[in-house]
Amino acid sequence: MGKFEAVKDFARQVCRTLSWTAGVNTMEDEKQRSLLTQRVETMASVIELLLETLKDLSDEEFEEFKKVLNQFPFLSPDLLMFVTTDMQSLLLKITDLQDTVFSMVQTFGQKSVEKTKEVLKKMKRTDLVQRLSDSSSGAKKKHSVDEHLSALIHKVATMAAFKELLLETFSDLSYKDLNTYKWLLQFTLFKRNLPQLSWEQLWANSVNLLVDVMVEKYGQQSVEVTKEVFMDMNRMDLVQRLSETSSGHKEKHSVDEHWPVLTQKVETMASVIELLLETLKDLTYGEVKEFKLVLSHVRFQLFRLGKWSLLETTGYSLRLLETMGLQDTVFLLVQTFGQRSVEKTKEVLKKMNMTDLDQRLSDSSSGSEKKPSTDEQRSALIQKVATIAAVKQLLLETLKDLSNEELKKFEEFLQLIFSQKDLQMDLRDTADRAEIVDLMVETYGQQSVELTREVFMDLNRTDLVQRLSKPSSGLKEKPSVDKRRTALLERVSARAAVRKILFETLSGLNMKELMEFKFLLQFKYFQKSLPQISKRQMLFAHSAEELVDLMVENLLKIRQPVEVTKEVFMDMNRTDLVQRLSETSSGLKEGPSRSLVLKGCGSSMQDSSDWTKLEPDVNSTDADEAPAYSLQTEAGKFECSVSGLRWFCKEKISFKYQFCSWEEPMERMESIQYMPAGPLIDITVIAGRLDEVYLPHWICIDDNPAILDKFAVLHINDSGDVVEKVSEVTQSHVKLSEPVFSPRAVLMKIGFPLKISCNVLIYYKPNTTFLKLHVYLIPHDLALKKRVDKKESSKGYQLIEKPRPDKYLKMKQGFKLAADIDTARICPKEITLRYDSQEPNFYEVVSENPDGDFHLILSHTNKSDPVWTCEIQKDDDLRYQNSPHLQVQETGGQSSLPGSSDKKHTVNEHLSALMQNATITTDRERLWYVLGRLKRKSSKNSSGSCRTGTSWQASHASKASGWRRENC
Repeated sequence: MGKFEAVKDFARQVCRTLSWTAGVNTMEDEKQRSLLTQRVETMASVIELLLETLKDLSDEEFEEFKKVLNQFPFLSPDLLMFVTTDMQSLLLKITDLQDTVFSMVQTFGQKSVEKTKEVLKKMKRTDLVQRLSDSSSGAKKKHSVDEHLSALIHKVATMAAFKELLLETFSDLSYKDLNTYKWLLQFTLFKRNLPQLSWEQLWANSVNLLVDVMVEKYGQQSVEVTKEVFMDMNRMDLVQRLSETSSGHKEKHSVDEHWPVLTQKVETMASVIELLLETLKDLTYGEVKEFKLVLSHVRFQLFRLGKWSLLETTGYSLRLLETMGLQDTVFLLVQTFGQRSVEKTKEVLKKMNMTDLDQRLSDSSSGSEKKPSTDEQRSALIQKVATIAAVKQLLLETLKDLSNEELKKFEEFLQLIFSQKDLQMDLRDTADRAEIVDLMVETYGQQSVELTREVFMDLNRTDLVQRLSKPSSGLKEKPSVDKRRTALLERVSARAAVRKILFETLSGLNMKELMEFKFLLQFKYFQKSLPQISKRQMLFAHSAEELVDLMVENLLKIRQPVEVTKEVFMDMNRTDLVQRLSETSSGLKEGPSRSLVLKGCGSSMQDSSDWTKLEPDVNSTDADEAPAYSLQTEAGKFECSVSGLRWFCKEKISFKYQFCSWEEPMERMESIQYMPAGPLIDITVIAGRLDEVYLPHWICIDDNPAILDKFAVLHINDSGDVVEKVSEVTQSHVKLSEPVFSPRAVLMKIGFPLKISCNVLIYYKPNTTFLKLHVYLIPHDLALKKRVDKKESSKGYQLIEKPRPDKYLKMKQGFKLAADIDTARICPKEITLRYDSQEPNFYEVVSENPDGDFHLILSHTNKSDPVWTCEIQKDDDLRYQNSPHLQVQETGGQSSLPGSSDKKHTVNEHLSALMQNATITTDRERLWYVLGRLKRKSSKNSSGSCRTGTSWQASHASKASGWRRENC
């Protein structure tokens, strides 16, 4: 393979690695991926062209090149206010040609060639200008770069292509649409609990700055956020364009709508917005301008814009207001002052001597709920702006009920919680409650409410906890303040250990390797949607020590800097450093709330040998009720062989449990964005005490340790549903310490790609004229398995015991089932793996005449490699009549086979006597048999809904024996 071809191949690998087109079939996959792949390849060609051209510069010319480049006014005026003198000389600090080119392409994208030509013209290097012109206008030249450099080039090119695509998408928005986008963006970030952009970043005139900040803050996630905003704007054309670079449609995040207090406040805020818009809509252009001018100089209270106030930065605030239209100004007003916006507007109108509008506002706001003259259906945009303002108002009202002494404690406890939860926020020492609320909402969105509740619990202000509680939630157990302080000390110690480990590893890199590490690190942050280290900080980190400090401060989870560093070393082909880092970091733990030690999928933090397995006693009094399982043990650690439930007790214990149906709570869980992650179990302690209980779950956590934070436990009591945090997660269980019992189950937050442990259940119908199987693919839920068992047995089907898949399978992904015999008909063609608590779908496999052992093979819809296979053997005791010469007699529906026994091909020889008198049990089965024969005679190429195994067998028969040895 040529080197340029290797570069193109790497581009495709990058797209696959980033999972931009997961879940699309192969032809669509290539079509959708082509757009971004072409962009990446174009960016890579630009980088290679510049490297090839500029390598002929001498050292002196290279320094001159950077100086001339630095003199170009490539920043727009509105961006210059954010650029310091140090920032303007960044390029002078870069000593390497490769790094200079990378920085240029990150800044200018495809325009880098034109910028370079302008600089070379000023340097009078017309030969290089001509070479660039020839190369960029002619056919693509294959530049000679080694494979390792090509990988680095493509990582830089990918980020640049991403930014360019976002910029092109934004260019299709009108000025008004762009402003709408900005408000909806803030709301989307709020819903996703992502840090919001500051007002100066959001309202700067440059779209380039907006894209830069978004990619820097949210990485690859910036595309998903933007798609969600475009969906709110009904710009499906732009959603489709961005969908070509990312995964398919994802479920949107939402704000809880079942919270009466919040709903009322949202309605109030929306009314305020509508009232202000209705009152001010008659202002002329000049009057609107005057309104904003007066507003910017009002001296009654800090008007916060990000982390600055109008009192402190009046000139800049006016400049910001001047960029906004009337609607945007009203939105900003309500975001800042909430319900008091009406009073503040009246004050401005008085200063403008507009008493008529002042009076109209007074009449409208004091009268009986008079509806402003707007559309009955309030716009979605107003509702979203009103929601953020309502949450701020709700938090502010509760904080106002704290004394000054309590407020100081509030801030202290809040910092402890941030440290414990891997959160970070600069609260500063302030007694301004509104400023605290602003900072919390800007940083953590709607998660701010839950954080505030936790602090109120620490303060024993249960009255305020209740005020912030949703109807279905209750008071939860909380760690003590002392425990939080201890946890904080442990985390400080662990962070110091991480710094030491990383410094010892990175200090062995030379300057060129360190520079390469920094570029790859930026791409890794982008790929994982982690908050990036700013370009300025990254460039001025001249030593390994400075870089390590930035990494540890930027990534708050203890192990995260180590894991990211290992991945970067893998990209650098430094497996020696990966090995060293693995050995030196093996003792690190995530801290008291996450004691996970990552191992291979399928293993558990507590080895199963640590737990004594017990068979429960089964008590079943009513056929319609779920059976109860009873257990009695002495002190020790035990595991139930039926449910997988684990428990630890210090004394003799007796308890029972039952599996509960998910049918009723399922809908409620979806409304609060959770899904089942384990069976719903109702535990009742009869005697003694359970000190610890481990509920089983079926989620694979090894591929994505970040989902540890997304686990929760459902507790259903007399007051309703309570969703609680977990104290510990292992590969197979979630720990409950000193639990209070009622129906309980493990939950997982919706919206994350998940792999789960699965069961494949196979049932067959005995005493039929052909082999008929029902094959289920379900989560590893024993309660669901028992429900399926009961349903199938009631229809006369019997279970064939086969091993379950030893791989975790991806939720909401399509899977196909195949058989390596010609006569097999299977439908449906595909089943999507999901949790269906009542009627899970199944494959029906029908074969008229299997003449021996055969295989069932399960694989992804778009991939041929099997994820599970099993052999249906002669000695599986399948009792069906398989003769193709069945003659149905008119004597009571009995059938017999004439002829000698040597003509009969049976699956199980010792059952031949039974098979000769097999019963066709229903008219439906007679018809199925006859129609099947007619169909095969009439057309072998029929395109019916059921497919045969013929085409599959042709391509896979050679693998059958290998699969049998490996998997059965």
